[in-house]
Amino acid sequence: MLMLLASLDRRVATAIRLAGLALIAVSVLTGPHQPGTSGRGLVVSLLFAAAALSWLIWMARPGNDQGVTFELYVMAVAGGLLVEATLQGAASAFVFVAVIAAGLRVELARAAPVALAGTLAVAVSDLLYNGSALGLLAYALGLAASLLAAANGRQRTIRVEQAELLLAQTQRSQEEQLRAARLEESTRIAREIHDVLAHTLAGLTIQLEATGALVEQGADRDSVLGRVHRAHELAREGLMETRRAVGALRGEPVSAPAGIEALVAEYRATADAGAELTIDGDPARLSGRTGEAVLRVVQEALTNVRKHAPRAEVSVAVHAGQAPGDEVVLVVDDRPTAAQPAGHAGAARAEGLAATGGGYGLQGMRERAQLLGGTLSAGSVDRGWRVELRLPAPAGSPPAAEPGDSR
Repeated sequence: MLMLLASLDRRVATAIRLAGLALIAVSVLTGPHQPGTSGRGLVVSLLFAAAALSWLIWMARPGNDQGVTFELYVMAVAGGLLVEATLQGAASAFVFVAVIAAGLRVELARAAPVALAGTLAVAVSDLLYNGSALGLLAYALGLAASLLAAANGRQRTIRVEQAELLLAQTQRSQEEQLRAARLEESTRIAREIHDVLAHTLAGLTIQLEATGALVEQGADRDSVLGRVHRAHELAREGLMETRRAVGALRGEPVSAPAGIEALVAEYRATADAGAELTIDGDPARLSGRTGEAVLRVVQEALTNVRKHAPRAEVSVAVHAGQAPGDEVVLVVDDRPTAAQPAGHAGAARAEGLAATGGGYGLQGMRERAQLLGGTLSAGSVDRGWRVELRLPAPAGSPPAAEPGDSR
């Protein structure tokens, strides 16, 4: 009953507790030994007053976080003595309520003294007022059963609360994982968009600037149209590259060697500069996420050369490795001509095109490397600029054999 009351609205539970006290009072007041001012009646009056007051105090703070408080002991002892003093079994409700309330509040070992105090009080009352041993045994067994039931109910409540807490924590964890996955996917999409658009728009900007310069110099119509046609081609290639990027986002395979060759060839055609390409090792290792990362870093590195070192000669070297466990290494170098300033740090070497950068290219390249457990470095070297990407062996490659291993 008390476990059911704990789940009810506090006002409803309070009303039920008051009704229970009223019923006990009616039973005591109408019993064979009623409250009085002398003798056994005085004892009944004092015990009932103590038990009823303890009941009211318990009602004022029924929460299970109170622990075993003094009113529970008073209720158990007064109720136990009142059982035989009034010869009314209803008075035993004081003892049972105190024992169950203690069992619901604390663990069994700490609640047991309340049950013991109530049982001893019933025993004393039984001795004083010539009760039966069988009745005492029944009360003792009943109190013990009530205490065990309350302790089990408390454990069940704790398990339910822990399950609810675990469920809430699991839901929060799933929400955090979902947010992290969404952020990672948004970052990936932003990186792909930046790589494709930056590369395409950089080439278009060069062609349009060159076209404008030809027009200002009064160049012939064929030269101007040639630049315009090349700009159209770059736009079409940009759309194709966008489609390839969308395909990569959807998990479609990417041919990194062919893509790198196309990028280098495009650089030669649009930048009016030399470009060397070397790809050695096992081409099959340039597949999946590893191949995509290498391709995008080459694309971004060439875009940066267009921005900061126009018409600089570049060399692209891809070492895919042969032995199991070999790193995949990419090195992109640019070599400015004597008329161009060295390095990418400091003032931009092509102010108009360099100003189009959003500052996310190098960050995006590093993110790609970190996602695969690799590293990316970029900096000045020999009056030029070098981008170096190192990636661990692609997923699925067996580990390198130890020296002397006959396998």
